[in-house]
Amino acid sequence: MLVLRQSLRFFEENIMDLSIFVMPHVIAGVFALILFWMAVFNRKGTALHRRIGQAYLLSMALIVVTGVPLTIKAYLDGYLITAVFLGYLLILVSHGGVTALRSIRLRHDREAFLGPFHRAATAVLALAGIAVIVLGWGSSMAFILVPFGAIGALGLIGLIRDLRRSDIPKNWWLREHFGALIGNGIATHIAFSQIGLARIFPGQGSVTTLLGWLLPLIIGLAAIQILDRRYGKSAARIPGHARTATAQSQ
Repeated sequence: MLVLRQSLRFFEENIMDLSIFVMPHVIAGVFALILFWMAVFNRKGTALHRRIGQAYLLSMALIVVTGVPLTIKAYLDGYLITAVFLGYLLILVSHGGVTALRSIRLRHDREAFLGPFHRAATAVLALAGIAVIVLGWGSSMAFILVPFGAIGALGLIGLIRDLRRSDIPKNWWLREHFGALIGNGIATHIAFSQIGLARIFPGQGSVTTLLGWLLPLIIGLAAIQILDRRYGKSAARIPGHARTATAQSQ
């Protein structure tokens, strides 16, 4: 596929010149994958789980910092699809990391969480996702970008739905938290399968490449739906007019 071929060619041509960014980027990505699964299987709410989560967010921050110059270089060298792919990944994981952190810190103040910052960040993610969809739709060799870009658009739809709700689950913050982190997991697994594994095991067929895109998407979105239903069913409901009073009482 075009996305994979172009990305591999870009990294092969620039790996030496950009080694100061590539190596930390790769190392941070490996740590992020390990920490992601450690968080999944670790008991939630414990001190260890919080430490793992903090280390995971630090790894994701390093991925973003080192990924910016790689994205700029790809664009300047004419690798448009690679630049769009990397840029969208950076926006997606940045949004997910910040959302996961803010959902914990503002769990007693949903109004503040859904304030101007979150709305603007989600709008940026949605616009980036739409750009990815348009790019993928216009190229049969990069069509796989369409469902990937849809993650950003769906985030905006979810925000609009949340803003229009007249009542909210008591544990809304937990659903925001795991949704953001699973979204990050989808992005990092796709990046690893499309670039990391392709360099380790070259010559992957189109079916393998397609599965590298679709499996993280399908499994991740299914996990979000399962967890959302699980916590949504058990959640007590808080009327919309009582949000502020509830937040203050906590």
